[in-house]
Amino acid sequence: MATGLTADVLVAGAGPTGLTVALQLHDHGAGVRIVDRRPEAFRPSRAMIVQPRTLEVLRPLDVTDALLDRGDRAPQALLHLGRRQVPVSLGDLTLPDTAFPHLTLLRQMDVEEVLIEALARRGVAVERGTELVGMRPDPGSVLATRRSLAGTQEARFRFLAACDGQASRARTLAGIGWHGGPYREDAVLADLELDTELAPGVGHVVAPRGAPAVP
Repeated sequence: MATGLTADVLVAGAGPTGLTVALQLHDHGAGVRIVDRRPEAFRPSRAMIVQPRTLEVLRPLDVTDALLDRGDRAPQALLHLGRRQVPVSLGDLTLPDTAFPHLTLLRQMDVEEVLIEALARRGVAVERGTELVGMRPDPGSVLATRRSLAGTQEARFRFLAACDGQASRARTLAGIGWHGGPYREDAVLADLELDTELAPGVGHVVAPRGAPAVP
């Protein structure tokens, strides 16, 4: 039986969204706990580009310099059209109203590491291997049940932030539907070691048959 308030907010999910929410909450004076069911931080890449607006949102959290140090702010690509190779620059977007007028090539894993380090400097650690398995409202608070190797524990929080992805346990427990839909295109993103003669340090884009011709 939970009694006193454990923290102001429990953040479920330690991906980029959950980590950013936890940082923002802390910087606004809230007490925050963040849990993630994965036992380790590492996972394969899911996204590779950080948009200018994302950097603008993260700038007040004092993490943009660390992100830019790890990223490529002037990525280059080679467009493969049969035997032709067309160089493409993806760096300068010539945007006049932002401090970050460029695409930044950066692995999601690196983004998460920077955000985790920023939380650690604030005294907030991600509670790994801890899964949200239950929740129920209580006057002025929410009772959240968390499960880890240490067992199952119920604790009281003012709010619960559901940042645990498309198959969100928190959203399911709250009875909130998901109105998204599938993309028309299929994409595969993988971390691989290739034995090939492709030029290193650039992105390689292969156009499928029937793609529009490049003049």
